[in-house]
Amino acid sequence: MSIDLKELLETIGPTASLVFAAWIFLSYLQSRYEAAAIRFRELLDEYRGQSQGSRHQSVRRQILLYQRRCSYMRKATNIGVVSAILLILALILGATNVVVPSAIWSPMAAFCSIVGLALVVIAACFVLLENRLMQRALDDELSDVELHPGASGR
Repeated sequence: MSIDLKELLETIGPTASLVFAAWIFLSYLQSRYEAAAIRFRELLDEYRGQSQGSRHQSVRRQILLYQRRCSYMRKATNIGVVSAILLILALILGATNVVVPSAIWSPMAAFCSIVGLALVVIAACFVLLENRLMQRALDDELSDVELHPGASGR
């Protein structure tokens, strides 16, 4: 059996680019998730070791926001992993179609590519939701500090 290396590389090249982009996006998601989780733990420590007062209530509200942020970013990261898996599977199926031509490989590869890319969009939507919560947490950070009106950046 003879394998046309040029055809193989031309077939998997574009998909390989998508896989690399997916892994970069996944790294971005993971770093945001880790940052939110670290801040969540810091807020919990501050809340547990703090006396009552306006800062105590501000930290409590922020803990609840960060808990939701972590949930959103965990979901986005999980969706990103599934997306990357599907894009890698599309790459494998495309290569398999070159090596062992069959009518089944191309539709399966196309399906994996489309669903994988759609999942990237869904994961990005969770990042948008998380960004809204981040803004609320930042605004709440100022709730116990007296500043002139509009200083919170709303």
